[in-house]
Amino acid sequence: MSALAYKFRADLWRHKGRSLLAVASIAIGLFCVGTIFGMIDLLLAKMDAAHRQSQPSHINMLLRSAADSTVLERIAALPDIAGVEGLNPLAVRFRSAPEAAWQNASLIVRTDYAHQLYDRTTLVSGDWPTAGRLAIENLSAQHTGLGNDANLQLQIEHDELNFPLDGVVRHPFVKPPKFGGQTVFFASAADAAVFGLAPRSFRQLLVQVKPPYSEDKARAAASQIRTLLAERGVAANATLLQDPDRHWGRPFLAGINGVLEIMALAALALSASLIANTVSAHITQQTDQIGVMKAVGGSNLAIAGLYLSETLLLAIVAIALAAPPAALAAHFASCRLLAIFDIGCGTFELPSRALAYLAAGGLLVPLAAAVGPVWRGAAMTVRAAIASYGLGADFGKSRFDARLQGLAGRWLPTVYAAALGNLFRRKTRLLLTQSVLAVAGVAFLSLASLIASLNLTLDNEMARSRYALKLGLASDQPRQMLQDAIKAADPACSVETWRRLPLELSGDRGVFRQKGSLGLQLLALPAGSETYRPRIESGRWLQADDAGRAVLVLNAETAALNGIKTGDTVAAAIGRDRQTWQVVGLYRWLAGSQYAVEPVYAPRETIEKNLGGDTASLALVTVPVATLQDETTLLSRLSEMLQQRGVAADIYNTQGRLEQRGYARNQFKPVIGALSGLAAMLAAVGGIGLSGTLAIGVLQRSREIGVLRAIGAPSPTLFRLFMLEGLFHGVLAWLISVPLAYRAGAPLAKRLGETMFGLSLDYRFDFAAAGYWLGLILLLAAAASYFPARKAANMAIQDCLSH
Repeated sequence: MSALAYKFRADLWRHKGRSLLAVASIAIGLFCVGTIFGMIDLLLAKMDAAHRQSQPSHINMLLRSAADSTVLERIAALPDIAGVEGLNPLAVRFRSAPEAAWQNASLIVRTDYAHQLYDRTTLVSGDWPTAGRLAIENLSAQHTGLGNDANLQLQIEHDELNFPLDGVVRHPFVKPPKFGGQTVFFASAADAAVFGLAPRSFRQLLVQVKPPYSEDKARAAASQIRTLLAERGVAANATLLQDPDRHWGRPFLAGINGVLEIMALAALALSASLIANTVSAHITQQTDQIGVMKAVGGSNLAIAGLYLSETLLLAIVAIALAAPPAALAAHFASCRLLAIFDIGCGTFELPSRALAYLAAGGLLVPLAAAVGPVWRGAAMTVRAAIASYGLGADFGKSRFDARLQGLAGRWLPTVYAAALGNLFRRKTRLLLTQSVLAVAGVAFLSLASLIASLNLTLDNEMARSRYALKLGLASDQPRQMLQDAIKAADPACSVETWRRLPLELSGDRGVFRQKGSLGLQLLALPAGSETYRPRIESGRWLQADDAGRAVLVLNAETAALNGIKTGDTVAAAIGRDRQTWQVVGLYRWLAGSQYAVEPVYAPRETIEKNLGGDTASLALVTVPVATLQDETTLLSRLSEMLQQRGVAADIYNTQGRLEQRGYARNQFKPVIGALSGLAAMLAAVGGIGLSGTLAIGVLQRSREIGVLRAIGAPSPTLFRLFMLEGLFHGVLAWLISVPLAYRAGAPLAKRLGETMFGLSLDYRFDFAAAGYWLGLILLLAAAASYFPARKAANMAIQDCLSH
């Protein structure tokens, strides 16, 4: 065996505990990097591949009323249009058994499932829908438990029809039910007449523009289509623009992906501090050997190369241990998120880019962390190396040490005072260990405060909505009839009606770009209404004296996209009415990054003055509702009443406030789950670092332990000494992390809210979480201290003094 191999074996294998701690501290950071970056790569690549495979429409337009086939021909003849396909979405109610309650759903009728052009559905199991038989969308099947061979009863206006389910299909553009999406069924064009659809008529248009695709070209084409439809008396309720190469669900993930990447790199950086700690302790323990090597002619570079080679070997082992589980974790994490969008996970794939990052980080970061301690040790003189008890044993040399020692000796029992002094014995190591524990604490408390801030924001948003239920109508209804019908169904209800109209805004830069993923719509409400008041970013909300004035309140993000400020004027096309409106306020939208139509608010009195009519598209019902079950029961009763009067519901805009809150929470659960997992990893890094610090302390203080045993110190006292040192580490980390988290929490919550949710969260520091973190850090410190303390308590006197 060569001298170098013998040295490696002596340093690494004979001190397996220390080597394993070093490997673990590197591997956990690498695991975070590989998992997060691998998950993101696999997720986005598979989402985009599934999106392209579906032949996505560039323009998806939902119409207020039906258009016939001649309109399709006119649209297809427009200069930039490559093709157009029409289909029919319907609002229905369904139940799977006569005794079951009716539930809202969507029914989509496509002309020919064998020759779909755009947004292609794929067959998952069973058969395509045929005459008298339906299929169910895959996410809806999972949510409802319905599948092939199930029997349904559909309610369409006054008719109740029975249909068997023959198949399960995947639709590429369906909002997940747990996020508020509706149950979706598919029917054949052979049943169009059964559902009251006129032949060759359509209420949804799927359009592609000629290549090359650009958002500006698609937006201009959509404007031309809306103008053409308006000439035929057909209005568009919503317009969605889709990038053909990027999945529509990317906005859900864009913010959280960046945050996860930063936290993964932070975990790797913390691992680097543990490596620096471990290497520093190793060099400290071997200063006498360094002195001997230098005495026989070893150069600084040769000695540094020796210890850096040991670090490199540990890094290679850590890479080998971290890469396989990171690749597997990335695969399973991406599969779980892909399932939200109903995308198949496919076969296992290696995240090559993430593994390259893992390998590069695993080699470079430990070496960079080790260079400082190694070079300081290699540069020692022979005399200093041989005479040194250990680098960094500097307690007692400063005024702070003397004062601490005096106070501890006066107020604490001897063992406690000794443990507190040992805590500050090597301040560099203390700083490294505390940095890891404090960062873990700040991450935990910041996450808890982020969750508390998110809940506060949702509570405040719900408080701005002073109604209990929102009833959306498929077509405008006489306002007085609607109010009388709801009051007759439940006299306790207070009703306010709004009007919903298609809208197109333009300014100096042309047609508006909007933040909302389904375009703009005008919501006309009574001027001075207090039923709903959004969060105003600048300017003001609508007032009673705005009745009859051409003023509106616009989403702040859309205003920023188009260079609009409070007080500016914009050109608004509302149906065939075109005039100039003044922006009096900008609001911040909680649903700004979600699959939703973006509202623009204006006085209802102004709309009725310009367009005439006394109709309503939405009814906001204010009534005391205590529980979600009460809300669901009331919503079902009012929907049933409207159905009996021949009023079809708009299921996408019919919702209770408590139900809406639940869907909003569900959307944030994946974000919170991912951040919680990373906080747990950071806490694990902190535990490993503390355990390593105490284990190294036991090795370095072997002679001291032997002396204590020789003068009669019992094993329980030694055990308690090291356990107390670990607990003091935990208490000190808590004292550092709480004020840091308190100061950093507000800007962090603001940044995370803007990145992930598109708004500044209403901040709340979670003081209860500070108490939980104290318990958790003490438990973590106790677990990390147990084995080093037990080893110290069990060391024999002769082993200690011969070290």
